[in-house]
Amino acid sequence: MIDPPAAGTVVFESVARPLLLVHAVVGFTAVGTSTHFAAYAVVAALRGSAAAQLRRFSALAPAALVAQALLGFALYPTYRVRVRLADLDRSAPAVAQLFDFKEHLAALALALVAAAALAARAGASAPAGARTSAQGAFGAMSAPPGGKGSLRARAVAALATSGAALVWAAAIIGLYVTARHPVGGR
Repeated sequence: MIDPPAAGTVVFESVARPLLLVHAVVGFTAVGTSTHFAAYAVVAALRGSAAAQLRRFSALAPAALVAQALLGFALYPTYRVRVRLADLDRSAPAVAQLFDFKEHLAALALALVAAAALAARAGASAPAGARTSAQGAFGAMSAPPGGKGSLRARAVAALATSGAALVWAAAIIGLYVTARHPVGGR
């Protein structure tokens, strides 16, 4: 086992506590925007409405997740040295592994929400009578792109809903790990 450094500074360590608080606030924003994006994507798939809200949250949700990831990247060196090596690897290795799992969930959530946002925006800009290659494969069974029940609308709803669920899971795990040992604490 590697002993943590007793002295020395870690990047952003001096501002770790305020950075953690901003990370938490942006995390709540990410949970809220991704949940709203998923809800409006489902409404659009079922009813064919909510285009303005879907367009708004297809920009806000990925932006909040990118901001959240950047804050996490800034906090990670301090977490790695002062929390994980100094405490979690010794006293709670399962919590350290849970944090690693959370990172993977967050990365996958970002990919899913970004894909949903791109698909939603592509659907909003598609001409009314245009047919996508996916719709061509399904022929007359498909609705017009972006319309109620279209393949694209259902794909956007599935991607956004899956992404939002992973954002929730990552947020809950992050809160649990932070309650166990916060960055900048102790």
